Amino acid sequence: MVPELNEDCLSHIFNYLRKTVDDIAILYPCALVNRSWCKASMPILWSDPWAIRNYRGSDSDLERRRELLINAYISNLPQNSKDSLSKIQRNIKATQKTSAFDYASFLKHLNLKFFGHSIKVWIDRAVKNGFINHDSQQIIHYLLIEHVTKLLLTRSTSLRSLDLRYCDDVDMRDCLEILASVLESTNDALDCLIYLKDFKYSGSNQVMPRIFASLTSKCQNIKHLGIYGFRPTDNFINFIDVQKNLNDATISYAPCGRFDSSFSDWSTNEFVSEKSKSIIRLSVENIFNFANLEELYLRSFDHIFSREGWEPLARLPLKRLKTFYFQTQLHQPFEFLDIFAKFVENTSGELRHITFLTGLLNLVHLDTRQFITSIATNCPFLEVYEGPMMENNTEQLALLLEKCTKLRALHIYLIGKSDDERPTFDFLLSQLSSSLAPNLEFLKISGECLVYEETVSSFFNVRRNLAKKINFHWGEFVECVGNVKDVCKTFQELGVVKKFGLSRNLRN
Repeated sequence: MVPELNEDCLSHIFNYLRKTVDDIAILYPCALVNRSWCKASMPILWSDPWAIRNYRGSDSDLERRRELLINAYISNLPQNSKDSLSKIQRNIKATQKTSAFDYASFLKHLNLKFFGHSIKVWIDRAVKNGFINHDSQQIIHYLLIEHVTKLLLTRSTSLRSLDLRYCDDVDMRDCLEILASVLESTNDALDCLIYLKDFKYSGSNQVMPRIFASLTSKCQNIKHLGIYGFRPTDNFINFIDVQKNLNDATISYAPCGRFDSSFSDWSTNEFVSEKSKSIIRLSVENIFNFANLEELYLRSFDHIFSREGWEPLARLPLKRLKTFYFQTQLHQPFEFLDIFAKFVENTSGELRHITFLTGLLNLVHLDTRQFITSIATNCPFLEVYEGPMMENNTEQLALLLEKCTKLRALHIYLIGKSDDERPTFDFLLSQLSSSLAPNLEFLKISGECLVYEETVSSFFNVRRNLAKKINFHWGEFVECVGNVKDVCKTFQELGVVKKFGLSRNLRN
């Protein structure tokens, strides 16, 4: 006889399924096996009831599932809430069956948009099936959101994530307004918020300051924060101020990856206090003074700043920064490379990874010498450089290879294209041959440039005595002159080259 799995083992198995499958509904059949399986699966199944990543069923099946979710929560409502609903619409009693489980107590992840949409589906289907009439539809909709929201927040034992993104349209505004009211009226009873680790919001709804004010007193252990399209208010700053363990933040002025203000606007706000120094990874569209920051991701796509807008970047003393990632589609940030050079100088030598990306290929008048020199001089532990360089930067490249002895990956965006002449990578590749760079294991060339068979062959030939193989790749706009691929294949057979060819990113 096969021994029966105990509840702890079943919980581990079901938790694994929840994290790896696209549709949490796979646990429903598990709940029907026997009492033990049901008892172990239900808390996991109802911890995130809207978790559907790649649903493959029909729209009607999905709507039916959402209707059943709300039915289950209605069955959990206290009697006074059920009475309040049935006074407005008697037929609603048909949905008020007693449930075997306290489903609301299992909730750990609340996505307000999915919740609000499920309420709307329930109302629409109830009208269609004759449970409620059109005259009472609006008031039932409002009361149902109110009572179920209160149920979820007061009965949940441990809410871990709260997602308020995409709730700024007309259909979802009631959800935010009601959430603010429930938080304000029942704050003393909301112990589940003590365990909140993940908070996300997008939009510009005027009710958000009220929500932040309520959350501040309960939620002080946020680890992952995502704010999109929201200008900071005093209540939001207070909310950030009380966080003790914040270490991963994404903050953007606009929900679509654009920014509409300058670095100086943010730096004049006392946005982060001493209690927010636990942050180690930041993905923002502007800068704050995070003393212990280890990763910084900046993206700029369609907003032009003045030089004054970028200058605060040069003054940031991010002494523990190890990863700096900057991406733009604009000419303008590259006109201020001296500011970025100063920023690198202020990082105090801890940088391991620098990525400086642009989608532009025709940066003709750019001077990268100061930028590369600053990296070489101030980043002795640098392992990855992905960014611009000009064909005449051989002296700066030599300094980079001399000072940054741990360098293992180079992705060079060769710039300086003009109407009459394309730059060649041969000068830089020859410098790489002379400097050897024994730890280099990845080299990629991008930009509208030329690379010649003879220089590639010489580079590989110099590396024949090195134990470390190299990956050699080029971007789609690079023109290989001669039989570069054949040369790569020959040296691959000789054990010099590991992989080669057209590549889209540094990891390939």
